[in-house]
Amino acid sequence: MSRKGLLAEFGLELEDAQEMFVCLDCLGDAMFRQFLNTDLIAERTCAACGKPTRHAVTPERIASFIGEYLPKHFTVDHGLYPGYELNLAEVVGKAILCSSDSVCKAIAAHLVAPEADEDDFYWEGQEYSRKSGPFESEEHERWYVVGEWQHIARELTHGRRFFNDRVKGFFEDVLEEALKAESPDMPGSHPVVRTLPEGEIVYRARLALSAEEETTILGNPATELGAPPRELAASNRMSPAGIPLLYAAESEKTCIAEVRPSIGDKAVVGKLQATRQLTFFDFNALDGVLSHAPLSLFDPLYEKRTRRRSLLRYLHDEIARPVRSNDIAYVVTQALAELIRYWGKPSFDGVIFRSVQKQGGTNYVMFAREDNSNGMSVVDQTPRFDMKIVEGGISIHTVNQIQYASSMDGEGVSDR
Repeated sequence: MSRKGLLAEFGLELEDAQEMFVCLDCLGDAMFRQFLNTDLIAERTCAACGKPTRHAVTPERIASFIGEYLPKHFTVDHGLYPGYELNLAEVVGKAILCSSDSVCKAIAAHLVAPEADEDDFYWEGQEYSRKSGPFESEEHERWYVVGEWQHIARELTHGRRFFNDRVKGFFEDVLEEALKAESPDMPGSHPVVRTLPEGEIVYRARLALSAEEETTILGNPATELGAPPRELAASNRMSPAGIPLLYAAESEKTCIAEVRPSIGDKAVVGKLQATRQLTFFDFNALDGVLSHAPLSLFDPLYEKRTRRRSLLRYLHDEIARPVRSNDIAYVVTQALAELIRYWGKPSFDGVIFRSVQKQGGTNYVMFAREDNSNGMSVVDQTPRFDMKIVEGGISIHTVNQIQYASSMDGEGVSDR
């Protein structure tokens, strides 16, 4: 018999000696399945579902793989939560997502250490509970995960600002977790991806500080209420100086508040209409309840992905945080917006975030249309946006009242 034949015969004998097999379909953790080589020499019957298969694995093999992972996610239960204790077979089932009691018990039997005592994790008869998170409280969690964001902000502001692969990777990790999130009420949805239908109206305002300026705006609203030319584009929350983006709002009141008028100022407001359906990354969605698919306990990025998901709950507060506008205050949000613009996973036409100036208001920031048909980006080209001024949609507003709100630590909010 050839060497190959001898090896096959030996392998068949080893398979015949195994107590049981479980097929991949009965192991619900997809990432766990990827780590298993399950090609058998002969067809076997799955102990969980009873179906014949050549793609199965033994309980001993599963135990040898998961043994190092379980103590990372479960702890010995010391009676802190009576009635919620888990035995080892139940822990195995939760880890690999297998519902077969007999299979999980067989795996657990291979995990038990014969020489262990009652203080050891794999002592026979031990009871377990799921480990709590690494944070003592929600405040502690926020401090930790937002601290990572703030560290990135400091690095961009005062350290390596350009060609920073670490920052790019951090942003991409956060965005990918956001895009994987769903609404609990709408499985398969992507709440952070919001479309503005063709024909939808948004509003943009500009202060007219003199009669001449008012006449100029009214005489050419398409230009005067559009994005500023590149040479005049100032540093804003989502765009650095020299990069014109189109800022608008969902209501007249919000867009007027965003230009920060004084009492007596006049604001010219224009209705802008989308000329095609636009796709936005909506930071507002992060304020709602998002549903994430459970992470595999065997994911090598488990801890990092858990932190990124935690950050999403607080990210909009950081994006919309009131700051004094200057050349560096907006660096981190400008960098994130630029990544969203050019990332292409999917392709976005802009971002949406809450108004700092108008409680409950929503801001739209639109990216200029890219025109690279000739293979080059024309630097001096006038930026174009998929928006048009609605005919007859110009109105003039005189500001006669401004409301402020203030609070002291531990005190209620008062309007002035």
